Amino acid sequence: MNLSKHAIAAYQTAVMTTPPLQAVVLLYDGILVRLHNAANAAAAGDYGRQYDEIARANEILRGLLAALDLQAGGKLAAGLADTYRTNMQALLHTVGRKDAEKSCRRIAEGLRTLRNAWAEIAGMAMNEPKQSGFDA
Repeated sequence: MNLSKHAIAAYQTAVMTTPPLQAVVLLYDGILVRLHNAANAAAAGDYGRQYDEIARANEILRGLLAALDLQAGGKLAAGLADTYRTNMQALLHTVGRKDAEKSCRRIAEGLRTLRNAWAEIAGMAMNEPKQSGFDA
């Protein structure tokens, strides 16, 4: 088995063995990494990279949105759907703006709060920003 096939097999095994709540937390972690990268890109004036990172974060949010069962989840699922949509729009509106870095960090903090709520339910560690400022 070559290296890429081995990596794909390992990824598929991890996906199949990760409990759903932990998977949700890991998806939020991915969003936070993307927003960290987007904020750094915005600070450097690299708005193309900022857009790419935001697009990746929005892909994850879109996946979380698609996974919601609005029938079974009731008001909670509807609230999460609204939150995901609002954050996706807000992120797109940051691209190229003078306050893009600050906006990305503010949005990330709100999503970090959601991530930590899921982590608490899943029995996982909290994700706190480091002393140096914003970290994923």
